[in-house]
Amino acid sequence: MQTLTQVAPTPSTDGDRGFTVLVVDDHPAVRLGIQLLLADEPGIDRVASAASYQEGVKRAGELAPDVAVVDFHLPERDGLTLTRRLGAMPNPPRILLFSAYADERLALAAVLAGADAMLGKDIMGLELCRRIEALARGDKPQFSISPQALAAVSEELDLEDRPILGMLAAGADQEEITTVLGLSVAELDLRRSAMLQCLKARPRLPRTRS
Repeated sequence: MQTLTQVAPTPSTDGDRGFTVLVVDDHPAVRLGIQLLLADEPGIDRVASAASYQEGVKRAGELAPDVAVVDFHLPERDGLTLTRRLGAMPNPPRILLFSAYADERLALAAVLAGADAMLGKDIMGLELCRRIEALARGDKPQFSISPQALAAVSEELDLEDRPILGMLAAGADQEEITTVLGLSVAELDLRRSAMLQCLKARPRLPRTRS
């Protein structure tokens, strides 16, 4: 069954190359809705989609998208695993994790996986377009994570891993973290993977009071 689809957006008229966006979601209505929404954006020249982890990897390899919108719940493997895989590609896309269950714990897991942003599926329209365009322009990753949530998750981690999570949550990049903490890139990658598995294996964070 063919599940890869594409909608042709309005071409950019400013003479610059428009952005390519890949939408990976197993619900056809969600894929089509996002594609149709982005089709009216002048800065986006191509919108493609895939319905699973394997299709997402294949399509990303073919298109080298500027931004990938990745659903957390996917067949075969979850969106965090796909985020890690896409981030390891030669020309990795900026990644927006998209989930109906977006909360601060998932945001921290997304940070560890290498995502650049996260949105709940209740946020569509102009806000979704704005986030995608910001990522395509190269804006710095931004996550809304409270100090309480960061502290609660940090309690589950080894002491030496807590500074890594804190720096990632604050928006530090790989070079800054390895320099400050005296880690190699391989060591940082291994520790991020271990922390991600820890978060995925444990229950979700309780809601914190505002």
